[in-house]
Amino acid sequence: MSEFKKFSVVFKELQDALSYLTESELEKVASGGYQLSIRLQKKKVEGVSDKVDKKSPDYEIILNSLSNITNREDGMEFLNSHFKTKSEMERFARAIDVAVMKSDKLDRIRDNIIESTIGARLRSEAIQNKA
Repeated sequence: MSEFKKFSVVFKELQDALSYLTESELEKVASGGYQLSIRLQKKKVEGVSDKVDKKSPDYEIILNSLSNITNREDGMEFLNSHFKTKSEMERFARAIDVAVMKSDKLDRIRDNIIESTIGARLRSEAIQNKA
């Protein structure tokens, strides 16, 4: 495994761990009164195929449908019709590898999902058309 790939994996793990900190915990660390510590523990190793299998089949259908939506507003309506609570939206976001913090509100999670799916495609299309 290349050095870049190793650092990429480590930083992804750090990002995931930090996303579970509450706003007050983040402020404690930022104030200098507390410090973070890292502990290694063995976890169940899952391959790429395992990760896909663990996703709800509904999530894959929803993601495919979301990818076909042509604007952000329709995407927001679509997500609101499929996910009523913050925890449902959060589970979907994590399943499609969108970063979520505990302190994020439902609107913020929805916006992050929209930007990482529809928004990314729209930006890419805009860049390609201008080139």
